[in-house]
Amino acid sequence: MQIDLSAARKTVRELAELLEEIDGTVVDDAPSREGARQRTDLSHKLQRCTHLGNRASVEVTEVFQTFRGWDSPAGT
Repeated sequence: MQIDLSAARKTVRELAELLEEIDGTVVDDAPSREGARQRTDLSHKLQRCTHLGNRASVEVTEVFQTFRGWDSPAGT
């Protein structure tokens, strides 16, 4: 059996790139359109980070479950 984590690695790379992009962002707290736009954009990016983290976890879990199915006695 060959372990294939390429999908999870791709997802983690995408997550790392997004984290680098938003790390250190100074949030504009002003009650202006530009401030609201920036906060909305940042909120969407943070939600995307959460999604990517969850997706990577699921991708690794799928590989693990496949491995455990192969490793368990009588396929149980």
